[in-house]
Amino acid sequence: MSTRLAGKTVLVTRPRSQADELRALLEAHGARVVIQPVIEILPPKDPSELDAAFDAVADKEFDWAVFSSENGVRFTLTRLAAKTSDPALFFEKGGVKLAAVGSHTADVLSQYGLSVALTPKRFDADGLVDALVERFGAQGLAGSSFLSFRASRGRKTLSERLTGYGARVREVVSYESVDVDAADPNVLAEMRGGKIDFATVASSASAKSFARLFGAALEKTRTVAISPLTANALEAQGARVDAVAQESTMQGLVDAVLSLV
Repeated sequence: MSTRLAGKTVLVTRPRSQADELRALLEAHGARVVIQPVIEILPPKDPSELDAAFDAVADKEFDWAVFSSENGVRFTLTRLAAKTSDPALFFEKGGVKLAAVGSHTADVLSQYGLSVALTPKRFDADGLVDALVERFGAQGLAGSSFLSFRASRGRKTLSERLTGYGARVREVVSYESVDVDAADPNVLAEMRGGKIDFATVASSASAKSFARLFGAALEKTRTVAISPLTANALEAQGARVDAVAQESTMQGLVDAVLSLV
């Protein structure tokens, strides 16, 4: 066990159900970890959109299904379980190849028995489109059809770039991302008192809520972003970013924290 973060307190802002991996990695370096989610992840308000997308997969309307996050995988496949006990066979029969944005997303898909045909080296929508162009060529994407499972909010980069190459894209909300109303008073007091050394932010969707919950108290900590996209979102909210992960993973986020020690 490393002691590089001994005596340091690190704030984890992921939803509690998804905080364990990052907490364990930080604690392995001796950190004290405080968890304060800044967003909640909920099932879609209207699951009929997902159901209609599944029917379209069964009718062989898509060449690719794109999963951009662990949440997208879990909520999509939880809903799909009402239709089939074998999601791999379901997508296979529909003639659909799977693409995952990020190695962790691919790993979660594999936990459900699903094989991923493409995972880009850069873990964002631009990286995925670039990987598709590299493999198939710009002309090879024309006429292709994509089903994108996404959050209730987020950028339109994937659909905009793919349609620019002549592909068809159908976006489906597979989960809701909702801001947390208020921070735990004890956590906020620690932040204001300068007792939190590092704050980690693991998605661009969290940036606005993170900045709103802690406000001026963020001047008392050092903020670490999981990606350049997340860093840009934080800076747009007036938050200072002290380090950015080289790889958009939980380990990459920890490494970025360690770079500040």
